[in-house]
Amino acid sequence: MWITSDDGFAARQLAASVLTAHPKDALAANSELRKLLPGLATEHYASALDQAQLGHLAIDRYGIDASLLLLTRDGLEQATRPAVAQLRAQALVASGAKIVLDLSAGLGFDVRAFLQADLEVIAIERDPVTAAYLRVNAPGAEVIEGDSLALIDALLSRLAPSDVVFVDPARRSGRRTLDGSRAHPERDPERWSPPWSFVVGLAARNVRVCAKVAPGFSPIHLPAGWSGTWTTVNRDAVEAMLCSWTEGPSRSARMIEDSALQKTVFDFRGGGNSEHRSAPIGAHLYEPDQSLINAQLLDDFCLVDTALQRVDSTSTWLTSDVTIEHPMLRGFEIETQLPNDTKALRKALIALGVGDVTIKCRGMNLSADQLRKELKLPAGTSATIVIATAAGSRVTLLVHHHS
Repeated sequence: MWITSDDGFAARQLAASVLTAHPKDALAANSELRKLLPGLATEHYASALDQAQLGHLAIDRYGIDASLLLLTRDGLEQATRPAVAQLRAQALVASGAKIVLDLSAGLGFDVRAFLQADLEVIAIERDPVTAAYLRVNAPGAEVIEGDSLALIDALLSRLAPSDVVFVDPARRSGRRTLDGSRAHPERDPERWSPPWSFVVGLAARNVRVCAKVAPGFSPIHLPAGWSGTWTTVNRDAVEAMLCSWTEGPSRSARMIEDSALQKTVFDFRGGGNSEHRSAPIGAHLYEPDQSLINAQLLDDFCLVDTALQRVDSTSTWLTSDVTIEHPMLRGFEIETQLPNDTKALRKALIALGVGDVTIKCRGMNLSADQLRKELKLPAGTSATIVIATAAGSRVTLLVHHHS
């Protein structure tokens, strides 16, 4: 395959430089590359530029330095963030693993993190092109092209009891099922590849399993004896990691703040079985990080900080009469209650001089964009409103961020 050769690598590097000089002009980039590398086949120019474009996308959207990697669009869409992959690898090392058998290695983002943590990696990939790219991206791994379901029995014999099988079963691909749909992580785990029943079945054979699944995976589906970590990166929910063993509480909410300068990790652990406590809305509202919500640990969180309470069992908003500083919370001070009716709300906002409104309505059956259009506010100051369910009823509140 030309793109995996030394000539392909050189063309990719040159294409990346050309694309940097012409970021918004693909024709100019193509023309420049042809001048610098005369005599290549037409498809080779296209392939080199495509890799360069995907490399720019990796940096801009995912913070992944992919200058030395081969990429596909589908593979990049489901790439593990570097900070998340690094923490996973560290966790597997801490659990005693020496070898990781990756059943759905893809382009190798997790494989690379495992290798950097000094783990031995056996990586399986069924797609021939992706497998070829994987060999380039993770030269330290043993790459096997094939179907993990067919190869699993032979490969398990190479693992010690402390080693781990890693799987990303909800991987998407361009191929669709006969009804035209792709696997939907929350509602259709038997369309995963491999299916969720296969993953759970491995653990039933006394194999240690670590699975990366969609962040919306509900903790109520976590098998007995398993643990789960729900992760956000810079407030975006990115994944849930499910392990077939536990060390302490079974659920963990992990919030990662990742920038070019530093990486900060905040963890909260609980069993998810704390008693629900709700109270009337106090002077302050708190918006928890999505990791706490996905892990369903809000009641556990309130139990640790007794100044916090839920506003309703169906709402993710927390409330308190005091100011609370916590990295996993965004705090708001309540200014006043507003009408729920759209016309009355519009009148009240105009009276307050508000013309630009941020609407927070998480968990409510309404669209912030649609409501903003219906309000049709004239020019004015900026403000934030929260629409939530409290004590079983809808409330609309004017709030401002804690300074």
